[in-house]
Amino acid sequence: MRATSMVGTLTCLLLVAACSSPAHQSGNAAPAGSPAPTTAAATTDTPSPSTPSPSSTPPSPSARPSSSATSAAPLVLGPKGIGSLKLGMTRQQATATGMVRPFDTTGRCGVSFLRAAPAEEGTITLSPTLGVAAISVWPGIKTPEGARIGMSSAEMLRMYPGYKAAEGAEAANARGYVTVPGNDKASYRIATRNGKVTSLTLQFRNQDCYE
Repeated sequence: MRATSMVGTLTCLLLVAACSSPAHQSGNAAPAGSPAPTTAAATTDTPSPSTPSPSSTPPSPSARPSSSATSAAPLVLGPKGIGSLKLGMTRQQATATGMVRPFDTTGRCGVSFLRAAPAEEGTITLSPTLGVAAISVWPGIKTPEGARIGMSSAEMLRMYPGYKAAEGAEAANARGYVTVPGNDKASYRIATRNGKVTSLTLQFRNQDCYE
């Protein structure tokens, strides 16, 4: 009896010990009653790289001046004048162009010279009734058709087949006239000598200052 009682007592002790032992937990599980660990990682706000603003369109470069100086337009005689100087202008109007020297008005008709001309060439004749009545030029100045001092008489006649020498003028040393293309109120007075053009004048057909 006594042995049986000891065996029962030992059995009860083993059962109590087994029941009081904590249950096995797998992994790293926290004991019951402990707060659950936070698993979410703290989020770090990473600033996004600033996007460079698009470069503004560079201003267009200012226009460069021409490498070569702009040369003045060549003077042309006719059909109504030369440059800004026109047949029929008054003395005041002619002076205002800046193209002429002071007029000499001691005679019936005034006389001046183009500033661009060599000395004593480029004569301007001022009629008291017509205003600027005649403009004579110098070598290098041409008409719109190409007539110029120094060209051959034959070439001039091909340009102006209507040219007529003054009555009594010699064929080789003529002085004649041709109506200006584009201005029927004016004539070119062209003198020749030894087969060459020696003078060239734009004038009113009814100019009253010389023959």
